[in-house]
Amino acid sequence: MHPRAIEKLQVMVDQRQSGVDAATATKQSAFLRVSTQLPAEKARAEAEREQAQVDLDKTFVRAGVDGRVEQFLVRPGDLVAQIMRPAGILIPEEAGRNRLQAGSKPWRIIPLVITSVQDFIAAGQVRAGELLIDPQNLQTPGSILVFLEPLYDGGLEGVTRGSSCIVNAYTDNHDVIADPKTGALKGFALHAVDATGLVHALLLRIQALLLPIKTLVLSGH
Repeated sequence: MHPRAIEKLQVMVDQRQSGVDAATATKQSAFLRVSTQLPAEKARAEAEREQAQVDLDKTFVRAGVDGRVEQFLVRPGDLVAQIMRPAGILIPEEAGRNRLQAGSKPWRIIPLVITSVQDFIAAGQVRAGELLIDPQNLQTPGSILVFLEPLYDGGLEGVTRGSSCIVNAYTDNHDVIADPKTGALKGFALHAVDATGLVHALLLRIQALLLPIKTLVLSGH
Protein backbone atom coordinates (compact mmCIF):
# COMPACT_ATOMS: atom_id res chain seq x y z
CA MET A 1 0.00 0.00 0.00
CA HIS A 2 1.14 3.49 -0.78
CA PRO A 3 2.66 5.35 2.21
CA ARG A 4 0.38 8.34 1.65
CA ALA A 5 -2.70 6.13 1.87
CA ILE A 6 -1.35 4.64 5.09
CA GLU A 7 -0.95 8.17 6.53
CA LYS A 8 -4.52 9.03 5.61
CA LEU A 9 -5.79 5.90 7.32
CA GLN A 10 -3.68 6.70 10.40
CA VAL A 11 -5.11 10.24 10.55
CA MET A 12 -8.62 8.77 10.29
CA VAL A 13 -7.87 6.30 13.12
CA ASP A 14 -6.51 9.12 15.30
CA GLN A 15 -9.58 11.25 14.63
CA ARG A 16 -11.93 8.42 15.51
CA GLN A 17 -9.88 7.65 18.65
CA SER A 18 -10.20 11.30 19.64
CA GLY A 19 -13.96 10.99 19.24
CA VAL A 20 -13.97 7.86 21.38
CA ASP A 21 -11.88 9.62 24.05
CA ALA A 22 -14.24 12.64 24.00
CA ALA A 23 -17.25 10.37 24.32
CA THR A 24 -15.60 8.53 27.21
CA ALA A 25 -14.83 11.84 28.95
CA THR A 26 -18.44 12.96 28.42
CA LYS A 27 -19.65 9.67 29.87
CA GLN A 28 -17.40 10.04 32.93
CA SER A 29 -18.55 13.63 33.42
CA ALA A 30 -22.19 12.57 33.22
CA PHE A 31 -21.54 9.73 35.67
CA LEU A 32 -19.89 12.10 38.15
CA ARG A 33 -22.81 14.53 37.82
CA VAL A 34 -25.35 11.77 38.43
CA SER A 35 -23.45 10.21 41.34
CA THR A 36 -22.19 13.38 43.10
CA GLN A 37 -23.47 16.74 41.91
CA LEU A 38 -27.15 15.88 41.43
CA PRO A 39 -27.53 14.22 44.90
CA ALA A 40 -25.87 17.26 46.47
CA GLU A 41 -28.21 19.62 44.62
CA LYS A 42 -31.17 17.46 45.64
CA ALA A 43 -30.12 17.52 49.29
CA ARG A 44 -29.64 21.30 49.18
CA ALA A 45 -33.05 21.77 47.55
CA GLU A 46 -34.70 19.56 50.20
CA ALA A 47 -32.99 21.53 52.98
CA GLU A 48 -34.19 24.80 51.46
CA ARG A 49 -37.71 23.38 51.21
CA GLU A 50 -37.66 22.30 54.87
CA GLN A 51 -36.38 25.72 55.93
CA ALA A 52 -39.12 27.38 53.89
CA GLN A 53 -41.68 25.12 55.61
CA VAL A 54 -40.28 26.11 59.02
CA ASP A 55 -40.52 29.80 58.11
CA LEU A 56 -44.07 29.25 56.89
CA ASP A 57 -45.05 27.45 60.09
CA LYS A 58 -43.82 30.44 62.10
CA THR A 59 -46.48 32.60 60.45
CA PHE A 60 -49.30 30.49 61.94
CA VAL A 61 -50.60 30.82 65.51
CA ARG A 62 -52.16 27.69 66.96
CA ALA A 63 -53.88 27.19 70.30
CA GLY A 64 -53.99 24.05 72.37
CA VAL A 65 -57.77 24.25 72.80
CA ASP A 66 -60.77 25.25 70.71
CA GLY A 67 -62.27 28.64 71.44
CA ARG A 68 -62.65 32.17 70.20
CA VAL A 69 -60.37 35.19 70.26
CA GLU A 70 -61.62 38.38 71.90
CA GLN A 71 -60.11 41.87 72.04
CA PHE A 72 -58.36 41.31 68.73
CA LEU A 73 -57.24 44.88 68.18
CA VAL A 74 -54.28 44.39 65.84
CA ARG A 75 -53.76 46.93 63.08
CA PRO A 76 -51.39 46.80 60.11
CA GLY A 77 -47.87 47.52 61.29
CA ASP A 78 -48.47 46.56 64.94
CA LEU A 79 -45.85 44.37 66.61
CA VAL A 80 -47.22 41.08 67.90
CA ALA A 81 -45.23 38.88 70.25
CA GLN A 82 -46.27 35.73 72.08
CA ILE A 83 -44.96 36.89 75.44
CA MET A 84 -45.23 40.66 75.75
CA ARG A 85 -47.72 41.76 73.08
CA PRO A 86 -50.33 39.12 72.25
CA ALA A 87 -52.83 39.84 69.50
CA GLY A 88 -55.87 39.01 71.63
CA ILE A 89 -57.30 36.86 74.39
CA LEU A 90 -58.29 33.25 73.75
CA ILE A 91 -61.44 32.10 75.56
CA PRO A 92 -61.89 28.29 75.47
CA GLU A 93 -65.29 27.04 74.39
CA GLU A 94 -65.81 25.01 77.58
CA ALA A 95 -64.53 27.71 79.94
CA GLY A 96 -66.77 27.90 82.99
CA ARG A 97 -69.26 25.32 81.70
CA ASN A 98 -68.12 21.94 82.91
CA ARG A 99 -65.46 22.79 85.51
CA LEU A 100 -64.69 25.69 87.81
CA GLN A 101 -61.45 26.77 89.46
CA ALA A 102 -61.35 27.28 93.23
CA GLY A 103 -58.91 27.30 96.09
CA SER A 104 -57.58 23.88 97.04
CA LYS A 105 -56.75 24.51 100.70
CA PRO A 106 -59.37 26.76 102.31
CA TRP A 107 -59.13 27.33 106.09
CA ARG A 108 -55.70 25.72 106.09
CA ILE A 109 -52.72 27.17 107.96
CA ILE A 110 -49.41 25.88 106.60
CA PRO A 111 -46.38 26.39 108.87
CA LEU A 112 -43.43 27.74 106.87
CA VAL A 113 -39.96 28.94 107.67
CA ILE A 114 -38.07 31.77 105.94
CA THR A 115 -34.97 30.29 104.34
CA SER A 116 -33.55 33.36 102.56
CA VAL A 117 -34.21 37.05 101.98
CA GLN A 118 -33.68 38.79 98.63
CA ASP A 119 -31.12 41.55 99.22
CA PHE A 120 -32.62 44.02 96.72
CA ILE A 121 -36.11 45.36 95.98
CA ALA A 122 -37.97 45.87 92.74
CA ALA A 123 -38.27 49.64 93.25
CA GLY A 124 -34.63 50.03 92.25
CA GLN A 125 -34.87 48.45 88.83
CA VAL A 126 -34.73 50.56 85.65
CA ARG A 127 -35.98 49.36 82.28
CA ALA A 128 -35.10 51.05 79.01
CA GLY A 129 -38.14 52.36 77.18
CA GLU A 130 -39.42 54.98 74.81
CA LEU A 131 -40.04 57.59 77.52
CA LEU A 132 -37.74 59.25 80.01
CA ILE A 133 -38.05 58.10 83.61
CA ASP A 134 -40.15 60.47 85.72
CA PRO A 135 -39.33 60.23 89.48
CA GLN A 136 -42.94 60.99 90.45
CA ASN A 137 -43.97 57.71 88.84
CA LEU A 138 -41.63 55.80 91.16
CA GLN A 139 -43.28 56.76 94.44
CA THR A 140 -44.60 53.29 95.24
CA PRO A 141 -42.30 51.81 97.88
CA GLY A 142 -40.71 48.47 97.24
CA SER A 143 -41.30 45.29 99.21
CA ILE A 144 -38.88 42.77 100.65
CA LEU A 145 -39.08 39.37 99.00
CA VAL A 146 -38.44 36.30 101.13
CA PHE A 147 -38.35 32.62 100.25
CA LEU A 148 -40.24 30.18 102.47
CA GLU A 149 -40.21 26.43 102.79
CA PRO A 150 -42.61 24.17 104.70
CA LEU A 151 -41.61 23.62 108.30
CA TYR A 152 -42.77 19.99 108.18
CA ASP A 153 -42.43 17.38 105.45
CA GLY A 154 -45.42 17.32 103.10
CA GLY A 155 -46.63 20.72 104.22
CA LEU A 156 -47.42 21.81 100.66
CA GLU A 157 -49.07 18.59 99.52
CA GLY A 158 -52.36 19.30 97.80
CA VAL A 159 -51.55 22.96 97.17
CA THR A 160 -52.02 23.76 93.49
CA ARG A 161 -49.05 25.32 91.74
CA GLY A 162 -49.46 29.05 91.32
CA SER A 163 -51.76 29.40 94.34
CA SER A 164 -51.67 32.60 96.38
CA CYS A 165 -51.96 32.89 100.13
CA ILE A 166 -51.78 35.32 103.03
CA VAL A 167 -48.45 35.13 104.88
CA ASN A 168 -47.76 36.29 108.41
CA ALA A 169 -44.12 36.13 109.49
CA TYR A 170 -43.09 36.36 113.14
CA THR A 171 -40.04 35.46 115.21
CA ASP A 172 -39.55 32.79 117.84
CA ASN A 173 -37.23 34.01 120.61
CA HIS A 174 -37.98 31.30 123.17
CA ASP A 175 -34.43 29.98 123.24
CA VAL A 176 -32.96 33.47 123.60
CA ILE A 177 -35.37 34.37 126.42
CA ALA A 178 -34.60 31.12 128.24
CA ASP A 179 -30.86 31.78 128.03
CA PRO A 180 -29.53 32.91 131.47
CA LYS A 181 -27.26 35.39 129.71
CA THR A 182 -30.26 37.35 128.41
CA GLY A 183 -30.97 40.42 130.52
CA ALA A 184 -34.34 41.14 132.05
CA LEU A 185 -34.97 44.19 129.86
CA LYS A 186 -34.05 42.36 126.67
CA GLY A 187 -36.11 39.36 127.71
CA PHE A 188 -39.14 41.58 128.33
CA ALA A 189 -38.71 43.19 124.89
CA LEU A 190 -38.45 39.77 123.23
CA HIS A 191 -41.56 38.64 125.14
CA ALA A 192 -43.40 41.63 123.67
CA VAL A 193 -42.17 40.78 120.16
CA ASP A 194 -43.26 37.15 120.47
CA ALA A 195 -46.60 38.21 121.91
CA THR A 196 -47.14 40.47 118.91
CA GLY A 197 -46.33 37.58 116.58
CA LEU A 198 -48.76 35.36 118.46
CA VAL A 199 -51.49 37.96 118.06
CA HIS A 200 -50.70 38.22 114.34
CA ALA A 201 -50.88 34.44 114.01
CA LEU A 202 -54.27 34.46 115.75
CA LEU A 203 -55.50 37.21 113.44
CA LEU A 204 -54.28 35.24 110.45
CA ARG A 205 -56.36 32.25 111.49
CA ILE A 206 -59.38 34.46 112.00
CA GLN A 207 -58.86 35.88 108.50
CA ALA A 208 -58.68 32.34 107.12
CA LEU A 209 -62.00 31.53 108.79
CA LEU A 210 -63.71 34.71 107.60
CA LEU A 211 -62.33 34.69 104.04
CA PRO A 212 -64.99 32.32 102.57
CA ILE A 213 -67.76 34.26 104.32
CA LYS A 214 -66.38 37.57 103.11
CA THR A 215 -65.88 36.30 99.56
CA LEU A 216 -69.00 34.20 99.06
CA VAL A 217 -71.56 35.92 101.29
CA LEU A 218 -70.68 39.55 101.83
CA SER A 219 -69.38 40.17 98.32
CA GLY A 220 -72.36 38.42 96.70
CA HIS A 221 -70.41 35.67 94.85
